[in-house]
Amino acid sequence: MMRVMLVDDDVPMLKYLVKLVPWRELGLEVVAEAQSAKRALQFLRETEPDLILTDIGMPGMNGLELAQECKRLYPGIGVIFLTCHEDFHYARKAVQLDAYDYLLKDELTSEQLVASLRKATASLHEERESRSELAYKQDLLKNREVLKQQFFQQVVTSASAEGLLRYGERLGVDWQHPQFILALGSMPYSSFTKRYRYEDRDLLLYAISNISSEIPVESISVTTFIEPDGGFVCVANYQPSLNVKGLELFERYLQALNEKIKEFLGMDVYLVYGGPFKDMTSIKTQYKKLKMWRQALYYESVHLSRMPDFESKLWGIDVLSAVGEELEGIRKAVKEQDDTEIQTRIGDIKRKATSTRLEPEELRARLSQWLRVLELEDQRNSDNAFHECLIHTSRLDDTMQLVEAKIQELLASKLPMLDRKPKIQQIEQYISEHLSEQLSLIDVAQHLYLNASYLSRYFKLETGMNFTDYMHRYKMKLACRMLKSKQENIEIISLKLGYTDRTYFSKIFKKYVGISPKDYR
Repeated sequence: MMRVMLVDDDVPMLKYLVKLVPWRELGLEVVAEAQSAKRALQFLRETEPDLILTDIGMPGMNGLELAQECKRLYPGIGVIFLTCHEDFHYARKAVQLDAYDYLLKDELTSEQLVASLRKATASLHEERESRSELAYKQDLLKNREVLKQQFFQQVVTSASAEGLLRYGERLGVDWQHPQFILALGSMPYSSFTKRYRYEDRDLLLYAISNISSEIPVESISVTTFIEPDGGFVCVANYQPSLNVKGLELFERYLQALNEKIKEFLGMDVYLVYGGPFKDMTSIKTQYKKLKMWRQALYYESVHLSRMPDFESKLWGIDVLSAVGEELEGIRKAVKEQDDTEIQTRIGDIKRKATSTRLEPEELRARLSQWLRVLELEDQRNSDNAFHECLIHTSRLDDTMQLVEAKIQELLASKLPMLDRKPKIQQIEQYISEHLSEQLSLIDVAQHLYLNASYLSRYFKLETGMNFTDYMHRYKMKLACRMLKSKQENIEIISLKLGYTDRTYFSKIFKKYVGISPKDYR
């Protein structure tokens, strides 16, 4: 049902219009009757009509001016003009405002108004469908990479991928041929420290996708998809023949892709690829094998590698038992600002990880958790974008360069932290003396005889975070020490730190440390 607003300074005319036609039978509802342009603008915001029937000759703002303002506020609104006089100037202005009709009051009949309303509603429906189609196309273009990503994830997770082909065609994925080759790509995140921010990861992946689509390739079509974990997938599709050497063409394509990424983005990506295989339904199996091969190359330095026949490796050594001593050594060295010891320990971790072939996923996860603790001890917000990049690094060198960069960042932040302001020291002292209580900023303000609003602004300025966030971080740092000592259970620790609900304590701990108290212990 379309909404209509009637506007006329003549009250009898408004009543006449209401009774002149069967509005509901025409799919219309009169939602407002205004006796002035000013009142009409008020109704406009309240009722949001689709169509306005307005008199032109009204005191103050006339109907033409009203229509112009309505069009400015709601560009899709329709207008039909009513007037007492056939004036060329009015008619020309009505045309300029894209009015659906221009009707003379003295000659107005029920049939004439019905015909005008039907023409207006038909035009409104047509314009809406056109705008809807345009919006769909714009959304499709805007979100194509996201939709392509979802499409590929369905291909590699669905039991049967055949029904997805038609959906893929709408996204520009045209897999008409029976032969496929897959390649997986990943970025060297250590290069971010020189050129980019960690938050730029998704933007760079879109840039790689665009670069890949602009590389000319003969006889095969290549589609690039972005992986949810920060990598990308290139899928080649072609018709095999004596003249088409698909694998050779795809290898040349991957080399060209790597060169273009170096040229435009300044990074040397890692690429692994498999051999040709038939049928779209085999993509799922091939993708899984390639991911295992990419994991197997974690301790290698090769940037372009074809997957051989191999058996997946079983990783059996616990990461903490292998490098826990080195991590604790770095932690102490950070406190003492001993850069030489830090470099020695990082080198030891790399050698042990390489010689024992620690499971890459567990190693990255443990390093991320350990760095979150260091950030917490340094009273810093955990850099989630950094950790997201860290846990998705595909080479040990890349992982350890990110770890070293974060440690150097923490070291650099130590100097200004040595000169703590007296009020901050008093606040820390007050928190430490009331650990088992749930303190508020008002409690601290009363203790320091300060206005709470002033203290809130001062605290944010000095620490870069609000009081609640700061207090949780302070307590979670203590919780880490208490958990490591293993003298008390988690329930007692949570109570001592003022968290009467263990579940809530675990939730806060995981938020700031990255893992649960149980896993941390």
